[in-house]
Amino acid sequence: MSPTLLCADPSTDLCQILSRALGADGCRVVVAHDGEQALDALRKKIPDLALLDLALPLRDGLAVLEAMRTSASPAASVPVILWSDTPSSADQIERARKLGASALLRKPVPLDALVARVTRLLAREGEARKVDTGSRRVAPLRGTLERVPFPALLHQAHGLRANGVLQLRDGEKRKEVELRDGRPAAVRSNVPSERLGEWLLRSGRIEPAVIAESARRLLRGEGLQGQILVGMQVLSEEALSAALREQAEEKLHEIFEWASGTFSLALGAQLARATALPLVQSAADVICAGVRTRVPIERIDATLRPHGGAVVIASANPFYSFQEIDLGGDERKMLDACARGVAMTAVLGKPERVRRAAYALLETGLLELRDGAIFRSGGPAPVVRLHAAAAPRRAPEAVATAPPKEKPHAEKAPAPKPVAAKQAPVKPVTMTRSATAAFVASIPQRPARPTANQSTQSMLEDHSHFAADHEQRAELTALLERLGHPSPFHKLGIGRDASEEEIRSAYMRLAKETHPDRYSAASQAARDLAEQAFREVTRAYELLTDPVRLASYREDPNRDRKEAQALEEAQRAIGAEREFQKGEARLRSHDWSGALTHFERAVEMYPDEGEYLAYCGYAYYLTHGHADDVFKKAFAMVKQGAKLAPEREKPYLFLGRLCQAAGRLELAERMFTKAVECRPDSIEGLRELRLLQMRRPKQGLLGRLLRRPPDKTKRRRSE
Repeated sequence: MSPTLLCADPSTDLCQILSRALGADGCRVVVAHDGEQALDALRKKIPDLALLDLALPLRDGLAVLEAMRTSASPAASVPVILWSDTPSSADQIERARKLGASALLRKPVPLDALVARVTRLLAREGEARKVDTGSRRVAPLRGTLERVPFPALLHQAHGLRANGVLQLRDGEKRKEVELRDGRPAAVRSNVPSERLGEWLLRSGRIEPAVIAESARRLLRGEGLQGQILVGMQVLSEEALSAALREQAEEKLHEIFEWASGTFSLALGAQLARATALPLVQSAADVICAGVRTRVPIERIDATLRPHGGAVVIASANPFYSFQEIDLGGDERKMLDACARGVAMTAVLGKPERVRRAAYALLETGLLELRDGAIFRSGGPAPVVRLHAAAAPRRAPEAVATAPPKEKPHAEKAPAPKPVAAKQAPVKPVTMTRSATAAFVASIPQRPARPTANQSTQSMLEDHSHFAADHEQRAELTALLERLGHPSPFHKLGIGRDASEEEIRSAYMRLAKETHPDRYSAASQAARDLAEQAFREVTRAYELLTDPVRLASYREDPNRDRKEAQALEEAQRAIGAEREFQKGEARLRSHDWSGALTHFERAVEMYPDEGEYLAYCGYAYYLTHGHADDVFKKAFAMVKQGAKLAPEREKPYLFLGRLCQAAGRLELAERMFTKAVECRPDSIEGLRELRLLQMRRPKQGLLGRLLRRPPDKTKRRRSE
């Protein structure tokens, strides 16, 4: 029999997302939106696990848990996960512990991590450790944009760190947005005017005759249009990379204009890399840019007006309050004004730019709504959902397939004239993709000696494009070494006698510095390091803001030593990353053997990191020359690295260069193409493909004549 989960949370869309994610794994999810509904559900059927929000209306999560534990039914032994939008007080933590809560989590929790924790507690068939939302087939979550506007969709996905493809349709228009850790990482469109050729023509970068010629070559199968234009030397690799980013941003921002349409979020799905385009903005920046320039003010007012009795206040959730976002002047003023709370009626009386700023900040979570009557009385006012009460609820049958974020909308008004989005610096964007079998063929034949055009020097890597990412990784690694200390005081860089204000100031500085959104366009390795650092900083702060724990840390000087053993794994990963960075520095200075030494140490410390293994294999080849056995060993290492890290471009670039050295130019082209599929604005991959195209025989008139089959009539006459 399938296990049952009771999900009690005020957010209807969150409950529906969890229903889809866990339902795809065979779990039955019962939904409740207040404490009384949760108790009614418990009376009807005892679940295998309960997930309760601390701030449930009518009866909070702790009260529901207490009722479960004091009942004479089997509900007394049901495992319970508690979670909350705001920091838990010492009393709440102690009460949850005494009532036997399995966990007390702080929102937002990444969806895959939450599903993994739930699955572990359910102990379903002993496969909890294998949970992977990237490989499971997950039923799509469907709905309409009238009920769940596009900014709200992006914000919810950001909070859950969802991975998947958001498919949107408005009449004949179709868009697909790939989400990577809750941020838009790629976009695809069927709108003819948004195709690359039309975009370049409209922006004045190329002429119509060039578009026509590139289209003919595209039909002949000479590659993607961008690669063809680079091969024609119409665009440089850098110009194409910039155009792809601008085109992708335009495709995404245009969705904010949609007043109607349907969406389907398929968790775990991926876009085909040949047409996916990378973005360099965080989710919050995308929301703000779309609201500033594309959402009609009539729709904004229709959303804010039903909340006239609420108070707008700065968010208490550190994930949202410290997220990376480029605020405009009006948004910054609005955020400062709401530090102590501003009545929504006052906001509605302000000019359009102020109302637009308030809506943008509410959708990104930097601001939140609180019950006005309770807030003004000085009590802990509950959070009011921005979209939950804007329209009557649908029937239960409709709720099962669409998250009911109701909101009335005015007729689609002309969108404001688009404003060019701020261009972020070029950073490597890595996107996950399933492992392919294109290079599963046997090891290439005996490598040929590089020619003058294929010397070892031509195979060297251009690391300058990745300087920003290298610097970020180095800074995060150094910070993690300090955060690896068991003492929360040491983590925050303060003394044991620090005041509350000093603790808070240190935390705010580090939280802003390590928030994952700052690294949304960086490599996967940098994002992983940032996630770990932010988690450690937040954990240290929560320990020191709990009076009971703070007193115990100050009274027990040996407590730090007692917790040191639990950090051994993290220190090993940090050490491997440090060795890898040293190896990269040696590789940039052409010190092959020195780089190899560091890469070998990184692989020894952390053998499951594919990027480390690929760099190690490539450095081994550069160090030991072109002997047959050396080549086979290097190729095998890089190939294994590509299998372990199929979303990274570097292993494919290395494989392509090794295939070039072996004279396997067709296979080399396939590998360079895969590198570009992983990161479409890869300057190195585009450059390698252009150089290969330049070496091909020209397809001119003489070439066609030489390739023309013999005339059969003339051959019969000669016979």
